[in-house]
Amino acid sequence: MKLLRLVAGLVIAAGLMAPLSPAYAQDQAAAQYAGQWHCQYSMQPFNKDPLSTHYWEFDIALQPDAGYKMQGFYYSPSLGFQIPVYGEGQWGMTNQGPSGTAIAVKGQIYRQDAGWIPFDMIVTPNDPRTLYLQFKGATHFTNIVCQR
Repeated sequence: MKLLRLVAGLVIAAGLMAPLSPAYAQDQAAAQYAGQWHCQYSMQPFNKDPLSTHYWEFDIALQPDAGYKMQGFYYSPSLGFQIPVYGEGQWGMTNQGPSGTAIAVKGQIYRQDAGWIPFDMIVTPNDPRTLYLQFKGATHFTNIVCQR
């Protein structure tokens, strides 16, 4: 009877721990991407309209605690000059990327001419030193490359 109770207790404990395992595995996977990255993010319209062309270049620190901080600039040919930007928010691994596993960044970015605006980015790990996204939407081609 004691042995049966012990086995039942171990089975229950194992069942309670099972849901935690995927989160731990995700944390281990995410850890290799924590650190400093330099990113170039462009949105180019198919019609080549300078008013709809957007470009960001920034350094982003993906922190081990799932937070991030970024700093860089925004540029549009319609403006003709760079606008400093900075931002912060959260990041993590997702299996909802264009090719499966990806890094999702969600937060806010501050532009001197526009104030705080939402900032979302999803990039696919190519290797431990390169993250990327190439996406053809309805009106724009989006290209993101981040490197260490």
